[in-house]
Amino acid sequence: MNASIMISAIAPVIFIIALGYCAGRNKDFDAHQTKGFSRLALRYALPVALFLGMAQFNKSLLLQQGPVIVIMVLGYSLFFLASYLILRMKRFGKTEAILLGYTVSSTAAPIYGLTVLVPIYGLQTGSGVVGLAALVTNLVQVSVAVFMLQSASMAEGQAASISTILKDTLKNPLVWAPVLGAVISVSGITLPDITISTLKPLAVCAAAVAIFACGLTLSSFPVNLTSKIVIFGSATCIIFQPLLFFVFIKAWGLKSTMAKATFVASAMPTSTPSVLFAQQYGKCQAETSSIMLVTTVGMIVAIPAAVLLSAWL
Repeated sequence: MNASIMISAIAPVIFIIALGYCAGRNKDFDAHQTKGFSRLALRYALPVALFLGMAQFNKSLLLQQGPVIVIMVLGYSLFFLASYLILRMKRFGKTEAILLGYTVSSTAAPIYGLTVLVPIYGLQTGSGVVGLAALVTNLVQVSVAVFMLQSASMAEGQAASISTILKDTLKNPLVWAPVLGAVISVSGITLPDITISTLKPLAVCAAAVAIFACGLTLSSFPVNLTSKIVIFGSATCIIFQPLLFFVFIKAWGLKSTMAKATFVASAMPTSTPSVLFAQQYGKCQAETSSIMLVTTVGMIVAIPAAVLLSAWL
């Protein structure tokens, strides 16, 4: 394991989120501007980046990675539902259980992946894992989380129309943008150069905007490192979930570089939208922000440890 590669992979994420945090603490942006950054990230920059990533995804590579896709579905999506059910059993409210369950089971791989994985595993493997993670998490995890949040946020006593909730869910750019990109990739359509060059500037800034927005959001809430929710949630995100991925990959007998990179990606921090969703719905901001901060700082140890442990796969 090359130390300089590890530093070059992790340092940009730490720096940008720290810059956003310092800007927030310095009052360079007010609450409305912070929400504007979050909206830019969730509704514009990230969807465009996911669309381009999926539209240019290697079709043959996708078809060869069935086992990896299944493991991602189990490791991210079913883990989210299991976390939600456990939290509900602990008498958390629906919205709180959804937000916290998504926080501990989501991954920043679609956002940080190219920055972290490409220096370690190369462009093809790194971008491949990022593309698969984006496809799985947005189709099977984010869409379900949005659907559940829409349902839970319905006014008390109002009938939750499935058709209305489904319509609102499908209108979310984080849901339909990667789907549209995947359809284009599978159909064999090649995006015109003018389309790529037009959308690329916004896609390029997506990760930086999302990470900076999280830094701004983090600065708005006190960090509670002694909270049981934060301690358990952080450990679940960067320890228990990666170990689950390790067991799945080992049991399946996968030994490819793609499988190893998938395991390393599972050790990344909680997904940036987890904090933005909490801000959007006005609940669990302090908890999700603290988990985001702890897991992001913990990435300094978690990623190198995962790379070392991947040698046993």
